[in-house]
Amino acid sequence: MNDTNEPMDYRPREVSLLAMSAFMWRHKSLIGLCAVAGAIALGALSLAMTPKYRAEVVFSPVSGSTSLSGQLGSLGSLAALAGLGLGGASKRSDESLEYLRSRQFTREFIERHQLLPVLYAKRWDAQRHAWRGDPPTIWEGVERFSKKVREITEDHRTGIVTMSIIWRDRVQAAEWANTMIAEADAALRQRAIAEYTRSLDYLKEEARSASLVEMQTAVDKTMENELKDAMLARTRDAYAFKVLDPAIVRDPKDTDSPNRPLIVAFGCGLGLLVGVIWAAWRQRRARLRTP
Repeated sequence: MNDTNEPMDYRPREVSLLAMSAFMWRHKSLIGLCAVAGAIALGALSLAMTPKYRAEVVFSPVSGSTSLSGQLGSLGSLAALAGLGLGGASKRSDESLEYLRSRQFTREFIERHQLLPVLYAKRWDAQRHAWRGDPPTIWEGVERFSKKVREITEDHRTGIVTMSIIWRDRVQAAEWANTMIAEADAALRQRAIAEYTRSLDYLKEEARSASLVEMQTAVDKTMENELKDAMLARTRDAYAFKVLDPAIVRDPKDTDSPNRPLIVAFGCGLGLLVGVIWAAWRQRRARLRTP
Protein backbone atom coordinates (compact mmCIF):
# COMPACT_ATOMS: atom_id res chain seq x y z
CA MET A 1 0.00 0.00 0.00
CA ASN A 2 1.42 3.38 -1.02
CA ASP A 3 2.08 6.02 1.60
CA THR A 4 -0.52 8.73 0.99
CA ASN A 5 1.83 11.31 2.55
CA GLU A 6 4.51 10.61 -0.04
CA PRO A 7 4.78 13.58 -2.41
CA MET A 8 3.93 12.82 -6.01
CA ASP A 9 6.09 14.00 -8.88
CA TYR A 10 4.04 16.12 -11.29
CA ARG A 11 6.99 17.38 -13.31
CA PRO A 12 6.42 17.07 -17.06
CA ARG A 13 8.46 14.48 -18.82
CA GLU A 14 11.23 15.85 -21.00
CA VAL A 15 11.10 14.84 -24.63
CA SER A 16 14.58 14.38 -26.03
CA LEU A 17 15.46 14.83 -29.68
CA LEU A 18 16.54 11.21 -29.79
CA ALA A 19 13.19 10.01 -28.44
CA MET A 20 11.34 12.19 -30.91
CA SER A 21 13.43 10.85 -33.80
CA ALA A 22 12.78 7.29 -32.67
CA PHE A 23 9.05 7.99 -32.42
CA MET A 24 8.92 9.41 -35.94
CA TRP A 25 10.95 6.50 -37.30
CA ARG A 26 8.55 3.98 -35.76
CA HIS A 27 5.61 5.75 -37.39
CA LYS A 28 7.37 6.84 -40.55
CA SER A 29 4.82 5.22 -42.84
CA LEU A 30 1.85 7.03 -41.33
CA ILE A 31 3.65 10.38 -41.00
CA GLY A 32 5.09 10.16 -44.51
CA LEU A 33 1.71 9.24 -45.96
CA CYS A 34 0.08 12.26 -44.30
CA ALA A 35 2.85 14.59 -45.51
CA VAL A 36 2.50 13.35 -49.10
CA ALA A 37 -1.29 13.56 -48.91
CA GLY A 38 -1.11 17.14 -47.64
CA ALA A 39 1.31 18.17 -50.39
CA ILE A 40 -0.87 16.56 -53.08
CA ALA A 41 -4.08 18.07 -51.72
CA LEU A 42 -2.81 21.65 -51.57
CA GLY A 43 -0.90 21.19 -54.82
CA ALA A 44 -4.14 20.20 -56.54
CA LEU A 45 -5.86 23.18 -54.94
CA SER A 46 -3.18 25.53 -56.26
CA LEU A 47 -3.66 24.12 -59.76
CA ALA A 48 -7.37 24.88 -59.53
CA MET A 49 -6.70 28.50 -58.51
CA THR A 50 -6.72 31.13 -61.26
CA PRO A 51 -3.17 32.38 -61.82
CA LYS A 52 -2.52 36.12 -61.67
CA TYR A 53 0.26 38.08 -63.35
CA ARG A 54 2.04 41.26 -62.31
CA ALA A 55 2.78 43.95 -64.88
CA GLU A 56 5.00 46.78 -63.63
CA VAL A 57 5.67 50.19 -65.13
CA VAL A 58 8.49 52.22 -63.58
CA PHE A 59 8.34 55.98 -63.95
CA SER A 60 9.48 59.24 -62.45
CA PRO A 61 7.13 62.18 -61.81
CA VAL A 62 8.38 65.09 -63.92
CA SER A 63 9.32 68.18 -61.94
CA GLY A 64 7.69 71.40 -63.03
CA SER A 65 9.14 74.85 -63.30
CA THR A 66 10.69 76.46 -60.26
CA SER A 67 8.70 78.70 -57.99
CA LEU A 68 8.01 82.21 -59.30
CA SER A 69 7.61 83.79 -55.89
CA GLY A 70 11.30 84.71 -55.76
CA GLN A 71 11.14 86.23 -59.22
CA LEU A 72 8.07 88.36 -58.47
CA GLY A 73 9.10 89.50 -55.01
CA SER A 74 6.38 91.61 -53.46
CA LEU A 75 4.12 90.94 -56.44
CA GLY A 76 3.80 87.27 -55.57
CA SER A 77 0.11 87.81 -54.81
CA LEU A 78 -0.40 88.64 -58.48
CA ALA A 79 0.79 85.16 -59.43
CA ALA A 80 -1.52 83.62 -56.87
CA LEU A 81 -4.50 85.51 -58.28
CA ALA A 82 -3.56 84.39 -61.78
CA GLY A 83 -3.58 80.79 -60.60
CA LEU A 84 0.16 80.18 -60.94
CA GLY A 85 1.68 77.42 -58.83
CA LEU A 86 4.12 78.73 -56.25
CA GLY A 87 4.67 75.41 -54.55
CA GLY A 88 7.66 74.38 -56.61
CA ALA A 89 8.60 71.17 -58.39
CA SER A 90 8.05 68.80 -55.48
CA LYS A 91 4.48 69.95 -54.95
CA ARG A 92 3.62 69.40 -58.60
CA SER A 93 5.14 65.89 -58.51
CA ASP A 94 3.10 65.02 -55.42
CA GLU A 95 -0.08 66.36 -56.98
CA SER A 96 0.51 64.36 -60.17
CA LEU A 97 1.01 61.17 -58.18
CA GLU A 98 -2.11 61.79 -56.12
CA TYR A 99 -4.08 62.33 -59.31
CA LEU A 100 -2.93 58.93 -60.56
CA ARG A 101 -4.14 57.39 -57.29
CA SER A 102 -7.39 59.35 -57.18
CA ARG A 103 -10.81 57.72 -57.23
CA GLN A 104 -11.98 60.16 -59.88
CA PHE A 105 -9.29 59.21 -62.40
CA THR A 106 -9.76 55.51 -61.59
CA ARG A 107 -13.48 55.86 -62.20
CA GLU A 108 -12.90 57.59 -65.54
CA PHE A 109 -10.44 54.86 -66.56
CA ILE A 110 -12.92 52.08 -65.69
CA GLU A 111 -15.78 53.82 -67.49
CA ARG A 112 -13.71 54.73 -70.55
CA HIS A 113 -12.56 51.14 -71.06
CA GLN A 114 -15.78 49.50 -69.79
CA LEU A 115 -13.98 47.39 -67.21
CA LEU A 116 -16.85 46.56 -64.85
CA PRO A 117 -17.82 43.40 -66.81
CA VAL A 118 -14.14 42.42 -66.79
CA LEU A 119 -13.64 43.07 -63.08
CA TYR A 120 -16.82 41.17 -62.22
CA ALA A 121 -16.71 38.51 -64.92
CA LYS A 122 -18.52 35.91 -62.78
CA ARG A 123 -21.53 38.23 -62.46
CA TRP A 124 -21.60 39.18 -66.14
CA ASP A 125 -23.48 37.19 -68.77
CA ALA A 126 -21.46 37.73 -71.94
CA GLN A 127 -24.07 36.10 -74.19
CA ARG A 128 -26.96 38.28 -73.03
CA HIS A 129 -24.75 41.29 -72.28
CA ALA A 130 -26.51 41.62 -68.94
CA TRP A 131 -25.71 41.25 -65.26
CA ARG A 132 -26.72 38.23 -63.22
CA GLY A 133 -28.59 39.76 -60.32
CA ASP A 134 -27.81 43.25 -59.05
CA PRO A 135 -25.09 44.96 -61.08
CA PRO A 136 -22.01 46.28 -59.24
CA THR A 137 -21.78 50.04 -58.85
CA ILE A 138 -18.97 52.03 -60.37
CA TRP A 139 -17.64 52.83 -56.90
CA GLU A 140 -17.47 49.13 -56.06
CA GLY A 141 -15.36 48.74 -59.18
CA VAL A 142 -13.14 51.64 -58.13
CA GLU A 143 -12.58 50.09 -54.68
CA ARG A 144 -11.80 46.68 -56.15
CA PHE A 145 -9.43 48.10 -58.75
CA SER A 146 -7.63 50.30 -56.21
CA LYS A 147 -7.22 47.60 -53.55
CA LYS A 148 -6.85 44.34 -55.49
CA VAL A 149 -5.67 45.22 -58.99
CA ARG A 150 -3.44 48.30 -58.79
CA GLU A 151 -0.48 48.89 -56.49
CA ILE A 152 1.60 52.08 -56.42
CA THR A 153 4.86 52.18 -54.48
CA GLU A 154 7.25 55.11 -54.25
CA ASP A 155 10.93 55.12 -53.37
CA HIS A 156 11.16 58.31 -51.33
CA ARG A 157 14.96 58.29 -51.58
CA THR A 158 15.14 58.33 -55.38
CA GLY A 159 11.65 59.54 -56.25
CA ILE A 160 11.13 56.54 -58.58
CA VAL A 161 7.59 55.16 -58.61
CA THR A 162 6.43 51.66 -59.57
CA MET A 163 2.84 50.99 -60.53
CA SER A 164 1.81 47.33 -60.65
CA ILE A 165 -1.29 45.83 -62.22
CA ILE A 166 -2.08 42.35 -60.88
CA TRP A 167 -4.56 40.53 -63.06
CA ARG A 168 -5.42 37.08 -64.39
CA ASP A 169 -4.84 38.11 -68.02
CA ARG A 170 -1.14 38.89 -68.51
CA VAL A 171 -1.74 40.81 -71.74
CA GLN A 172 -4.47 42.95 -70.21
CA ALA A 173 -2.30 43.61 -67.16
CA ALA A 174 0.49 45.10 -69.27
CA GLU A 175 -1.96 47.07 -71.42
CA TRP A 176 -3.74 48.55 -68.41
CA ALA A 177 -0.49 49.59 -66.76
CA ASN A 178 0.91 51.37 -69.82
CA THR A 179 -2.43 52.88 -70.83
CA MET A 180 -3.18 54.19 -67.34
CA ILE A 181 0.13 56.08 -67.16
CA ALA A 182 -0.35 57.49 -70.67
CA GLU A 183 -3.91 58.63 -70.00
CA ALA A 184 -3.03 60.17 -66.64
CA ASP A 185 -0.18 62.08 -68.28
CA ALA A 186 -2.48 63.28 -71.08
CA ALA A 187 -5.19 64.38 -68.61
CA LEU A 188 -2.68 66.32 -66.49
CA ARG A 189 -1.29 67.93 -69.65
CA GLN A 190 -4.75 69.12 -70.74
CA ARG A 191 -5.49 70.36 -67.24
CA ALA A 192 -2.23 72.34 -67.16
CA ILE A 193 -2.86 73.86 -70.59
CA ALA A 194 -6.32 74.99 -69.47
CA GLU A 195 -4.83 76.55 -66.33
CA TYR A 196 -2.12 78.31 -68.32
CA THR A 197 -4.75 79.67 -70.71
CA ARG A 198 -6.82 81.09 -67.85
CA SER A 199 -3.70 82.54 -66.24
CA LEU A 200 -2.57 84.21 -69.46
CA ASP A 201 -6.01 85.70 -70.01
CA TYR A 202 -5.92 87.16 -66.52
CA LEU A 203 -2.41 88.52 -66.97
CA LYS A 204 -3.36 90.15 -70.28
CA GLU A 205 -6.15 92.00 -68.53
CA GLU A 206 -3.73 93.06 -65.79
CA ALA A 207 -1.23 94.25 -68.40
CA ARG A 208 -3.83 96.49 -70.02
CA SER A 209 -4.82 98.09 -66.74
CA ALA A 210 -1.31 98.32 -65.20
CA SER A 211 -0.23 101.93 -64.70
CA LEU A 212 3.10 101.57 -62.93
CA VAL A 213 6.16 100.62 -64.92
CA GLU A 214 7.20 98.16 -62.22
CA MET A 215 3.82 96.45 -62.37
CA GLN A 216 3.94 96.31 -66.17
CA THR A 217 7.41 94.75 -66.09
CA ALA A 218 6.36 92.18 -63.50
CA VAL A 219 3.29 91.20 -65.50
CA ASP A 220 5.31 90.88 -68.70
CA LYS A 221 7.88 88.69 -66.93
CA THR A 222 5.16 86.48 -65.47
CA MET A 223 3.51 86.13 -68.87
CA GLU A 224 6.83 85.15 -70.40
CA ASN A 225 7.29 82.34 -67.87
CA GLU A 226 3.72 81.21 -68.38
CA LEU A 227 4.17 81.09 -72.14
CA LYS A 228 7.29 78.95 -71.71
CA ASP A 229 5.47 76.51 -69.42
CA ALA A 230 2.47 76.38 -71.75
CA MET A 231 4.74 75.61 -74.69
CA LEU A 232 6.43 72.81 -72.74
CA ALA A 233 3.05 71.38 -71.77
CA ARG A 234 2.04 71.22 -75.43
CA THR A 235 5.29 69.90 -76.91
CA ARG A 236 7.02 67.73 -74.29
CA ASP A 237 6.52 63.98 -74.73
CA ALA A 238 6.26 63.25 -71.01
CA TYR A 239 4.50 66.06 -69.21
CA ALA A 240 3.79 64.62 -65.73
CA PHE A 241 5.27 61.09 -65.80
CA LYS A 242 8.52 60.05 -67.45
CA VAL A 243 8.36 56.31 -68.10
CA LEU A 244 11.67 54.62 -67.35
CA ASP A 245 10.61 51.01 -67.87
CA PRO A 246 7.24 50.26 -69.51
CA ALA A 247 5.19 47.23 -68.52
CA ILE A 248 5.77 44.07 -70.55
CA VAL A 249 3.68 40.95 -71.04
CA ARG A 250 4.90 38.34 -68.59
CA ASP A 251 5.81 34.79 -69.49
CA PRO A 252 2.91 32.36 -68.87
CA LYS A 253 4.96 30.62 -66.16
CA ASP A 254 5.92 33.89 -64.44
CA THR A 255 2.86 34.16 -62.20
CA ASP A 256 2.46 36.45 -59.22
CA SER A 257 0.04 34.11 -57.50
CA PRO A 258 -0.55 31.42 -56.50
CA ASN A 259 2.97 30.53 -55.36
CA ARG A 260 2.65 26.81 -56.02
CA PRO A 261 6.00 25.66 -54.54
CA LEU A 262 5.22 27.53 -51.33
CA ILE A 263 1.69 26.09 -51.21
CA VAL A 264 2.98 22.54 -51.77
CA ALA A 265 5.61 23.03 -49.05
CA PHE A 266 2.94 24.32 -46.68
CA GLY A 267 0.74 21.33 -47.47
CA CYS A 268 3.63 18.97 -46.79
CA GLY A 269 4.33 20.63 -43.45
CA LEU A 270 0.67 20.60 -42.50
CA GLY A 271 0.39 16.93 -43.41
CA LEU A 272 3.52 16.19 -41.40
CA LEU A 273 2.00 17.87 -38.33
CA VAL A 274 -1.26 15.96 -38.76
CA GLY A 275 0.70 12.72 -39.15
CA VAL A 276 2.65 13.29 -35.91
CA ILE A 277 -0.53 14.08 -33.96
CA TRP A 278 -2.29 11.06 -35.42
CA ALA A 279 0.65 8.77 -34.63
CA ALA A 280 0.85 10.08 -31.04
CA TRP A 281 -2.89 9.52 -30.60
CA ARG A 282 -2.64 5.94 -31.92
CA GLN A 283 0.32 5.18 -29.66
CA ARG A 284 -1.42 6.56 -26.58
CA ARG A 285 -4.58 4.63 -27.42
CA ALA A 286 -2.57 1.41 -27.79
CA ARG A 287 -0.93 1.93 -24.39
CA LEU A 288 -4.29 2.46 -22.69
CA ARG A 289 -5.57 -0.80 -24.15
CA THR A 290 -2.55 -2.70 -22.88
CA PRO A 291 -3.36 -4.39 -19.53
